[in-house]
Amino acid sequence: MHNRDLKIFAAGILNSYTMIFFSKNMVFGIILVLVSFFDLFAGTAGILAVIISNAFAMLLGLNKKKISEGLYGFNALLVGLGMGLAIQPSPAFYVILIFITLTTLLVTLAFEGVIGKYGLSYLTLPFLFSIWLAIIATRGYSSLSIGESGIFTLNTMYLRGGKIFMDMYLWFDDLNWPVYLKTYFKSLGAIIFQYHLLSGILIAIGLLLYSRIAFIYSIAGFTAAWLFYLVIGADIHELDYSYIGFNHILTAIAIGSFFTIASGWSLMWVVLITPLVSMITSAAIQVLGIYQLPVYSLPFNMVVLMFLYALKFRERINAGPELVYIQHYSPEKNLYANVNAHARFRNKWYIPLSLPFFGFRHINQAHNGDVTHKDEWKHAWDFIIRDEKGKEYENDGTALTDYYGFNKPVLAPADGWIQEVTDHLDDNIPGSYNMIQNWGNTIVIKHAEQLYTKVSHLKKGSALYPKGTFVQKGQVIAQSGNSGRSPYPHLHFQVQANPYIGSATVNYPISQYICINGSYKLKMYEIPGINEEVSNIHPDNALEKSFRFIPGQVIEFTLSDGGEGHWDVLTDIYNNTYLYCAASNSTAWLKTEGKLFYFTHFEGDRNSMLFYFFISLYQVSLGYYKDLELRDVFPPTILPYSTLRMIQDFIAPFVLFIKPQYLMTFAKRDEDIAGNTITIRTQTRYSFMTKSLIDLEAFLTVTDNGLKQLDIKMPNKKYSLTFIKQS
Repeated sequence: MHNRDLKIFAAGILNSYTMIFFSKNMVFGIILVLVSFFDLFAGTAGILAVIISNAFAMLLGLNKKKISEGLYGFNALLVGLGMGLAIQPSPAFYVILIFITLTTLLVTLAFEGVIGKYGLSYLTLPFLFSIWLAIIATRGYSSLSIGESGIFTLNTMYLRGGKIFMDMYLWFDDLNWPVYLKTYFKSLGAIIFQYHLLSGILIAIGLLLYSRIAFIYSIAGFTAAWLFYLVIGADIHELDYSYIGFNHILTAIAIGSFFTIASGWSLMWVVLITPLVSMITSAAIQVLGIYQLPVYSLPFNMVVLMFLYALKFRERINAGPELVYIQHYSPEKNLYANVNAHARFRNKWYIPLSLPFFGFRHINQAHNGDVTHKDEWKHAWDFIIRDEKGKEYENDGTALTDYYGFNKPVLAPADGWIQEVTDHLDDNIPGSYNMIQNWGNTIVIKHAEQLYTKVSHLKKGSALYPKGTFVQKGQVIAQSGNSGRSPYPHLHFQVQANPYIGSATVNYPISQYICINGSYKLKMYEIPGINEEVSNIHPDNALEKSFRFIPGQVIEFTLSDGGEGHWDVLTDIYNNTYLYCAASNSTAWLKTEGKLFYFTHFEGDRNSMLFYFFISLYQVSLGYYKDLELRDVFPPTILPYSTLRMIQDFIAPFVLFIKPQYLMTFAKRDEDIAGNTITIRTQTRYSFMTKSLIDLEAFLTVTDNGLKQLDIKMPNKKYSLTFIKQS
């Protein structure tokens, strides 16, 4: 086995423990391993089952990433722990363990195929199927003896740990704590077959270290179950039966904070789902008791899978609770990434539409206009070109060619198919119009089902493509004119849900554009208004070259202290581009949308140069506009972990008070015979109660050849990177 395979194998062992709680936290994993060995034989059987399962998975050539994440080991671990507790160790036992572990792996693969095609997790169903099979099968094996650790607990403690260990167990068990609290902790311990207080307390500490949100939801789920039993008068000691209350804990964590984004919505559903878990638990005890089979985690599996499957039938996919689509194996990271994505990319469901022209245009009639943009046709714009004096024409304005807006290129606002074309109508002389063919020469483009754009009043004979032609965003499709109900040359633009000329308009934003309103403003998915001067973002060569990261590139740099480094531009299996720093094992994902560059996510060393590059250039306009300000917001995870972050984690599903801010401006631009040089200034700041927790200022210099230099200033640190290669 190669070194890389050994690392995968070792990671798979530890992650098999944490995956029981939907985690990949190493510290939590170590705690779970130690707790599992409170019963030496059960702990040994558990870790052997993981090793055997992962070894079979490697032998079968299964996905190594899934092996390293513990996805093929955690069900085997539960089977091993359960059998190690139930059966006395012997040679025959370990032979059975090998084959029941292989069975668990095969059952896992079967469930992965069957349930996975519905986009659902198989949870601990393989464990249930396999351990029930083992329990029934081993009843006829005379070489196996029933384990005594669960029956003669004190004897077991004395034999395996001596008097000190037994006294410690008795001390914890005799603590004068409320029954509710004791049952909660013992239910936590029962998840890995350790039915005593100390194991539950240690697991609770590990759970708290892994996720404050998961910890809160575990308490919420268990409390809801406790209150439900009290209210309906059910036997609350059912929660003591093998501390089966862990089903409520796992269900609350899964539904409330792992598979969905933790929020008030998810907490509400945890409370509503709790009675269902309780009823299935009571029913399962009765039914399975006939066959002398434990309930184990059956209620948890049934409820979580039914609930997640039900969410797939929603017509509004963004309704609460929201499903987690990119799993970070941390409720906090899932929540913060989701909130940050809503803040930055809240319009991701829109197909980006750009303005259908080059340069700046003046809007002389916008939505709800006072001339023609009314009623069903109120969501539209009329664009004209004006000079610095506010005039639309030169000379006396009696000829069409006098008008700045006449005979100018008209562009496709997005990729699509030309649906309708009218191109034969004469252009009106200035001051007259055609009321019969109201729209004049027109092109309708289909971009998606129920999404069409229409440009009207085009110049006669200027349409470049016939109906059915596919055109790309920004491609010239015609020239602006003065046909139809147009007394003076202008370009009419609207979005509609139907393919016909004359269809009613729909309210739909322009994805990215520049607006002049005293100064340059960047607008994102907004509706341009009356009297605004607007333009698409026109890229600058130096900016485009600098932020054009192509997979296979290597970005090399030197540091002012004499050090050096490099980043590789790579893509993942989903075709997401990222920068990777091998020296710090750090990754920064990036994206270019329209004429904006931005980073989307960072993983790795927060003291690495890649991290400082990430926060210094979080979002950049690829078009240069003097005094343009671009603002953005970071997720709370940009802050180092602290008491403040812990407080935020606890209340994050309901209140987010950590919102680090980002600001980008253009500091200066120099153009000479040698080429174009631009300096970008960015600031990253966050203060809490007058104390500055982040205060970073960066200056990036770019040229027509690409990245040149990045200077980073913080209160106690300064860095300077000189880029020597970007190819």
